[in-house]
Amino acid sequence: MGHNIYVDLMYLPYTFLSISYLLDGIIVAGRFLITADAFLILAYFFGHGFASHFINEAYSSHFAESISASKAKVIGYFSLLLSSFFGLTAAAILKWNIYLLAVGVLEIFFMITYNLPLTSFFHNDLVVSVAVGSLPALAGYIAADGSLSMMPFLLAALCGLIVSLEITPSRFIKRWRRMPSEPVKVVLKDGTEVALSLNDLVNRPERVIKIMLVISYLLPAFLFLLRICS
Repeated sequence: MGHNIYVDLMYLPYTFLSISYLLDGIIVAGRFLITADAFLILAYFFGHGFASHFINEAYSSHFAESISASKAKVIGYFSLLLSSFFGLTAAAILKWNIYLLAVGVLEIFFMITYNLPLTSFFHNDLVVSVAVGSLPALAGYIAADGSLSMMPFLLAALCGLIVSLEITPSRFIKRWRRMPSEPVKVVLKDGTEVALSLNDLVNRPERVIKIMLVISYLLPAFLFLLRICS
């Protein structure tokens, strides 16, 4: 934190992840419908960038001193409506493709159940992997191709796996940063004591996350070049 609270709450690295996987699906399918693609990008930007994160903040109140729960709800649910509008507009352009509508319903379902206290059992890394990685890849492929086959499901599984690998170290980083006091040493199995600091714990996994995020962001460009060259 330390920037603008509204920008921070968008968690832009993960917002851009879902958009990059959406583009992966479009590029793998190999058909570009600019207007529909643009509306899908807007749907994911407002859905994952605003709706999911602000709704989550409304019920978790991690940053209650910076933004009230009521304001977070207003922004979150209004963004959810915007996201749904953009998604439905894309679906209308694509002649109400039933597969795309199904993906949209699942995204909204996970977006709400992930954040509500009553359905906290959906608040896990598997749901994040599916909602941020697998479903956007499926949505992109369906928008471009109009149908489903083994290829989009393999791509969706790959994107979901990448997201899972990206968020795993972030869980440890969050846990370490929330420790009541900074660790000063670690005892190895042979009894040796080694000096330790918070930076020692977080620097390497943070570096790994950044590298994996960059790879995810560059993947659409790489796939696009492959398609041009093939």
